[in-house]
Amino acid sequence: MPVKVTATYARIHLGELFSAARREPVFIERDGQPLAVLLSQEQYDHLNALEKPPEWRTLVAQSRENVKEDLAGRLLRLPEDVLTEIREDQIEQSDHLY
Repeated sequence: MPVKVTATYARIHLGELFSAARREPVFIERDGQPLAVLLSQEQYDHLNALEKPPEWRTLVAQSRENVKEDLAGRLLRLPEDVLTEIREDQIEQSDHLY
């Protein structure tokens, strides 16, 4: 079960919380809101070793390259043309209903 304490308690009992943090993370709250987490060095090192997700700029650049490859030189259709086609399909489908 996670250990949750107030910021005041953490300030007064910091030594005890160091011992508790060796076993599991200690969540520190102020006014009922999360403020900080006290972790053991081992837990911190484990989190730091996890593969970090790529930066958003890298993701955008990769997505652009993927779109270019998918299009293979073809041009994108204008949104207005796509909407017109969708409307025409809906009208045609509704005509078949009656």
